[in-house]
Amino acid sequence: MSQENVEIVRRTYQAWNRRDFDEAAELLAPDIEWRMPSNLPDAETWRSSEEVMHGLDVFLESWDRLHVEVQEYLDAGDRVVALLRYSGRAAITGIELEGAAVDAAVWTLRGGKVVKVEMYGDTSEALEAAGLRE
Repeated sequence: MSQENVEIVRRTYQAWNRRDFDEAAELLAPDIEWRMPSNLPDAETWRSSEEVMHGLDVFLESWDRLHVEVQEYLDAGDRVVALLRYSGRAAITGIELEGAAVDAAVWTLRGGKVVKVEMYGDTSEALEAAGLRE
């Protein structure tokens, strides 16, 4: 089941990168909890697939272009850790972005759906949260 979870997370990132939000939303549980990283100003927690899609839509309005590259997927049973690298261009300033305030995300899955996403600005915190490091 855990390799299947990795594939679901991979498909979700692929869908978002091509802006296919309908496909991405199909992989989320209706009652998903999505926590933005605490190192971001105005870090929020969204508590439904509708809130997640709305929150990400609002977030993406700030970008002319934003791409998430997953450097590595780490299988942790019902959790998948995605080690991330972002690139893009800010809409207002035109400033190019390489890297970001989010280094990793811990995805929790049940029954083939994403039930929780926790984003971290520090990879070691994500690994600890997933039980991959003490």
